[in-house]
Amino acid sequence: MSREKNVTIYDVAERAGVSASTVSRVFSSPARVSAKTTAKVYQAARELGFQREGSSYWEHDKRTKKLAIVVSNMSNPVYSDILSGFRQTAVEHDYSVIVINSEKDPDDEHQAVEEIIPLVDGIAFPGSRLTPQSIKQFEKQLPLVLLNRFVTGHTCIISDIVKGMEIACDYLQELGHNEVLYLAGQEDSWANVTRWRALQKATRERGMKLRQFQDLASGIQGGIDAANRWKPDIATAVIAFNDLMGIGFMRWVQRLGYRVPDDVSVIGIDNSVACEVSAPELTSLDSGGSVIGSKAARSLIWQAENRSVRERKSFVIPVEFTVRRSTGPAPTQ
Repeated sequence: MSREKNVTIYDVAERAGVSASTVSRVFSSPARVSAKTTAKVYQAARELGFQREGSSYWEHDKRTKKLAIVVSNMSNPVYSDILSGFRQTAVEHDYSVIVINSEKDPDDEHQAVEEIIPLVDGIAFPGSRLTPQSIKQFEKQLPLVLLNRFVTGHTCIISDIVKGMEIACDYLQELGHNEVLYLAGQEDSWANVTRWRALQKATRERGMKLRQFQDLASGIQGGIDAANRWKPDIATAVIAFNDLMGIGFMRWVQRLGYRVPDDVSVIGIDNSVACEVSAPELTSLDSGGSVIGSKAARSLIWQAENRSVRERKSFVIPVEFTVRRSTGPAPTQ
């Protein structure tokens, strides 16, 4: 009776086109091997069904001194803030950073994570649309942190948007605004749902009227689309899902002959660098992008260096409200 042959590191080496000693280094000290070679070795190991006994990341000292961050939309300036804080903290702790652009595609994101897992000590996900099942699957293999999204049972870092919406509504009401229009983000976005619910609560508690424009394109184009639908009798104040949408709204509503803030006040969310160069400068809620990024890096590094302790914590980052020239007193009727 024939016995099935066990796959060895020599088989993996032959398939990957490297030496057996290189395969050994990939599994024991991947930081000493190039990312390209490491990926080839892991690909060969998967194809051959090679598994080291007890090969879980959490059980072995597989340290690469690399962290990954998966970004869904590189054109959004808030991700630049998150990435800046993430990278700065990683470098301070002698970690390098790999940036993955998933282009908002959950399938691409899933595949990219599968490929990058062998190369890094942890992964941060700002605004990820991975399913909870995928998140659970990946977290069995290495530390993960979710940013701007809450999933029970995982390490999450979010901004205190409930408090932020209360601050924004108090400010608008002091200026005489009692009608607010929300420009919604993508329907399946956790951040969008959370911001809408927080705004509903804040306006309801203050007796303010609230409407919502849905089915908008993302970013500046979504703001332009909303401006084409807006009329003065709809609302005197607009809160946009993010800064880019708020800037798009301001740009187009002014082309239509309205004045900001004389005819309509506009507030964005994220307080990105774009707020300071828009016309007029955009009032915005600061969701703490760089702080969130820094906190994510610290969490991943701590998890990587304390593998015997499997803690999952959620962190809520305070928001700040920056008033600029896009908001003013409500227009008199």
